[in-house]
Amino acid sequence: MNFTGLGGIESLRLRDEQGRVRNEYVPFLPQMIESIFDSGSNVVLELDFKDQSAVEPAYWALKHLTNRAGVPANEWCIYKLQSALPWVQDALASGIQLAFIPVYDPAYEAQFSQLASMKLFAETNYTIGFEVELRNTGGPTQELLDFAKSRGRSAGTFYAPGDLTYPTTDNITLFNTGNVSLPHDLRVNNSDYGFQENHVPVLLDSLVGNSSSDGHDYRSDFDWIVEQGYEWIITDTADEWHERLAKQGFRNTSRMVADGREVVDGKKEGWYRRHVRDFLGA
Repeated sequence: MNFTGLGGIESLRLRDEQGRVRNEYVPFLPQMIESIFDSGSNVVLELDFKDQSAVEPAYWALKHLTNRAGVPANEWCIYKLQSALPWVQDALASGIQLAFIPVYDPAYEAQFSQLASMKLFAETNYTIGFEVELRNTGGPTQELLDFAKSRGRSAGTFYAPGDLTYPTTDNITLFNTGNVSLPHDLRVNNSDYGFQENHVPVLLDSLVGNSSSDGHDYRSDFDWIVEQGYEWIITDTADEWHERLAKQGFRNTSRMVADGREVVDGKKEGWYRRHVRDFLGA
């Protein structure tokens, strides 16, 4: 993987399942939208910006782009980071219905009341969800999750199985960990290893900081996630999640917790269900 410098684009050298190595280039955001237009797909993109300065340029780059149905890209590309800036006012003046997901983290608690902020955002017509940094039951932001769920909304979590995986034994596949050797056990005290820039991988528990009240990041715990009754899961390893569920004869967490335990009700009045007519034109 080569990086062209600050603000540059990564160029990837990837090996496919047949063992062939080829160049792959990360597309620009407008190119992704144009590809979605060409395919006729109806999708929702969540734009997870790590740099606030990148948000406004993305808005202007997408302003005149749509999907095949003619819906402006800025209405189905969801911004997790916004503020009352001129570009937001331009969207309102242009009739573009921006969708917003505020992010809450224990690190922000000393700066402002996150619960008060969430209650205010919950009353707006452009906030379609909340992201809450919660690593364990009863953690510092538990009251935020409780409030969000009390409004009859579904909840999900991120399954974090770590960045290391056991080598595959396929004759074609090349497993390469660079200069890092795999530890003997990839799970220690039910915690997984995550990569660190220019450092050896460390356990996720060592990175949890004040995001957990007991020092453990339970997002690596498959059983804990199931027991919480989340209605949906975000993960980089969807194939692993699917396989572990399939081995037990299940396909989602609602089925799993139904075995002798109370099922957490899925909410039927989510944002997209309430706005289904907007999408279907009915």
